[in-house]
Amino acid sequence: MNKRIDWIRYALDLAKVAATRSEDPHVKVGATILREDHSVASLGYNGVPPGITINWSDRDERRKRVIHAEINALRYIKPHEGYILACPLSPCRHCVQSIASYGIKMIFYEEEYDKDEFAFELAKDFKIDLCKYVEGIYD
Repeated sequence: MNKRIDWIRYALDLAKVAATRSEDPHVKVGATILREDHSVASLGYNGVPPGITINWSDRDERRKRVIHAEINALRYIKPHEGYILACPLSPCRHCVQSIASYGIKMIFYEEEYDKDEFAFELAKDFKIDLCKYVEGIYD
């Protein structure tokens, strides 16, 4: 009998599908925001605003202009309604600040983004549980 995937794996997989919409040829990232009942509240992916063109081969320009997946996902939710965020990469410090402003208290990720230790420190300061996903323990 096939076992159903857990809700965090589901959210992470949805984020990976959302990432395929990104125009960034170097890093494609998606984010899923779930409600407390685990229904999908929002999806987002990294990219530039509509109508903006950039030189994708210029790393500095990408870093200055690309909006992260987490920020794009936050655009579609109401603050402080008990959400959970899932993203294959851990959030950067700037995304943690924005996530905190929406009252999100739990973030799941699979890999660390740029070893940004300050992002983890900020999450702790904001009382956000920043959890590395481990297959099979969230059933």
